[in-house]
Amino acid sequence: MPIRLSTHARLVHFLSNDGLRLEGRYTPGAADRAVVLCHPHPLHQGSMLTPVIMAAEQAFQEAGWTTLAFNFRGVGGSAGRHGHGRDEVADVEGGLALLAKELGGPVPLQAICGFSFGSYVGGVVAARDPRVHAYLGIAPVLNRYDYTFLESAACRIALIVPTHDEFSDLEKINALTASLPRSPWIRFVETDHLFRSAWQILPIACRDAVAWIASAR
Repeated sequence: MPIRLSTHARLVHFLSNDGLRLEGRYTPGAADRAVVLCHPHPLHQGSMLTPVIMAAEQAFQEAGWTTLAFNFRGVGGSAGRHGHGRDEVADVEGGLALLAKELGGPVPLQAICGFSFGSYVGGVVAARDPRVHAYLGIAPVLNRYDYTFLESAACRIALIVPTHDEFSDLEKINALTASLPRSPWIRFVETDHLFRSAWQILPIACRDAVAWIASAR
């Protein structure tokens, strides 16, 4: 699947909530809807250039959203070092602040999208930050992280779940979705954690998730 991001993207630098200089890829779109995209594990080659993140980014852009993909601390041109998922929360919060600054104030429909490790860090912020109205978790890693924080989330939740994910048992996914305060949108995809056999299906799933998030306002 070819990925075609907007030609209006530009490299930006912004501060994490604890003062680190981070780099991101900012693409302007509608002022009333924006998304922060969180990449997979930094110690396993995760970055804002990860194809799954770029596929999700393209889906949001096609729907007219303003997008910010960025490198977590210690990745690419972002300062600092890997914080094991704890310190990276401040990176996501910095991304939210950048979008509010660029768009002139609070965003009426603010989303966070994360893949793998990014789904964990992004989900932590989405569950507790009132600025966030929607969360899209792609391949959440329930075998490595505790996602029960989503039980207190007020935002809308969408999930794209590989059925043969080596890092997340389907039983744990089913238990998590059953525990949520309201039913999430969920799409199961017959593939592994990296979507290696689903490059034609993943963009469709992302577009459907984005459409659901917008329609559920």
